[in-house]
Amino acid sequence: MQHRSISRAARNNSVTAPLWTATAASGPVLAPLAGQVETDILVIGGGIAGTATALHLAERGSDVVLVEAGQPGDGATGQSGGLIAPDYIRHSPETIGQVLGQEAGERLTQMIGASAQGVFDLIERHNIDCDARQDGFYTPAHTGALADTQRGYANQWRARGHDVDFVAGDEVRRMFGTDRYCGALRFARGGSLNPLAYVRGLAAAAARHGARLFANSPVRSLERRNGGWVCRTPGGTVRAGRVVLAANGGNAALHPAMRRTTLPLHVFQFATAALDAGQREAILPQGGAFTDKVPYLFSARLDGHGHLISAFPMSFLVRGEEARFREAQRRLKQHFATMPDPQIDYLWRGLAWVNTSFLPEIYDLGDGAIAIQACNGRGISTNSVIGAEVAEMLVSGNREALSVQPREPSPVRFHAGAALLPKLLMSMAYLSN
Repeated sequence: MQHRSISRAARNNSVTAPLWTATAASGPVLAPLAGQVETDILVIGGGIAGTATALHLAERGSDVVLVEAGQPGDGATGQSGGLIAPDYIRHSPETIGQVLGQEAGERLTQMIGASAQGVFDLIERHNIDCDARQDGFYTPAHTGALADTQRGYANQWRARGHDVDFVAGDEVRRMFGTDRYCGALRFARGGSLNPLAYVRGLAAAAARHGARLFANSPVRSLERRNGGWVCRTPGGTVRAGRVVLAANGGNAALHPAMRRTTLPLHVFQFATAALDAGQREAILPQGGAFTDKVPYLFSARLDGHGHLISAFPMSFLVRGEEARFREAQRRLKQHFATMPDPQIDYLWRGLAWVNTSFLPEIYDLGDGAIAIQACNGRGISTNSVIGAEVAEMLVSGNREALSVQPREPSPVRFHAGAALLPKLLMSMAYLSN
């Protein structure tokens, strides 16, 4: 049966719901906050950072309340591509020491390098049904110079005890099903999952361990009063001794010090109809997930239903829903010869919040409040581990539990203009693609 280029569902609902809403198991039924609640620790945000923090706090016997504006995973988590990538965006295990200092750099490298395994261990321990696929994460090289650099990075990771190597060009072409790359850095512990199912599983596990979670409870105000914190939602109030802000880009509306600290990187995620047998034999036949280093970046992975999932950055030049579906098709045809007429069944907006360092950050806001700001396109793995570390620090009082040392937030200079920069850069990259 031959599929049409753009599915009927896509035409009727030009930007569809994320694929994950059709494939994730239902999450826990969470009521809105009602009345007055008191707790030791309040977590704001029901994404990975928030639910992971609440879960680990509850496991340690802490009294913890979490409030979420919608349902767990409604924000950036549930719109993401689900990649588990234990890698830096811009740095290597050696160059990070020049930025943070040798000791702090090594500490962060060990955390990031182990973060993917931390995710899969957490999934196994709590029996989370989220299509977890630990079949490797790759960063392919499109030039010989980048391939040489990637070989050096592999040596740096291996010297620090991580299962990372470099895969040569011919093997990469067979593994990916495309001839656009001449090699790839492979992180064996990486992979992918259904991010909405994962965060729902974290929320359910947190509730089982005694955390009190409230959904559909947007924060109207958060203020310091009488030696504690008072959080007001439409239906109730939480009084807490300490607060963890884990709302990603939404942190800016919760505390004045968090304003203008991040920039939005908008993308369109998309997924095909289930691949046919011939395509499954040719495209990622051994599984795995990859994101390349081309300025107009390309990523690809499969899920357990056979959907090929990818993305393209939002630009000023691809406008209108029909154009976006055509762009999704063009990118697949550009990379995979076995997809001359790809059917796009899902296309949805995604959002990654980035900071100027492209590194995970924990901000100390004073008076018992901290903020987790760790997305940068690597939020699934880093936020999972940081949630555990923040919980340990809050319980023990030992800041050495943190791989990311807290600091005061500082706003991005010329923030209004800088917020347009990612989209402008992606427009220029589109023209050169």
